[in-house]
Amino acid sequence: MVKAAIWSTSSAACPKCRVPFIRISAAPGSVARGKTYTVSGTPFNGLSQGAAYGDDFQDATNFPLVRIVNQATGHVFYCRTHNHSTMAVATGTRKVSTNFDVPAGAETGLSQLFVVANGIPSSPYSIKVR
Repeated sequence: MVKAAIWSTSSAACPKCRVPFIRISAAPGSVARGKTYTVSGTPFNGLSQGAAYGDDFQDATNFPLVRIVNQATGHVFYCRTHNHSTMAVATGTRKVSTNFDVPAGAETGLSQLFVVANGIPSSPYSIKVR
């Protein structure tokens, strides 16, 4: 059974739909380009592994993506994620984490950090890219 605490009942695309509530609980306030950092929160791996059929196709999406959006330009930079604390799905309110590498080409300045699981983004987390 999935605990109600991980659900949000509103979404801009579908106000009456129930979507997982991805929450960042800890992340650095400032990051440097080309460096690795840890972000933690709940539930970073979504509610399903993705899609699979037969023995020839698997399309797993149960891993967190991290993106940084520069506030001045709106440009989006995706970070490589690795060393996930778990690959389990539907982790509920259990705290999980992942490491992310800030791209060397990321724009500096005030930005927003998002964790995306199964295509659903977290609320923004304010950071400064150096």
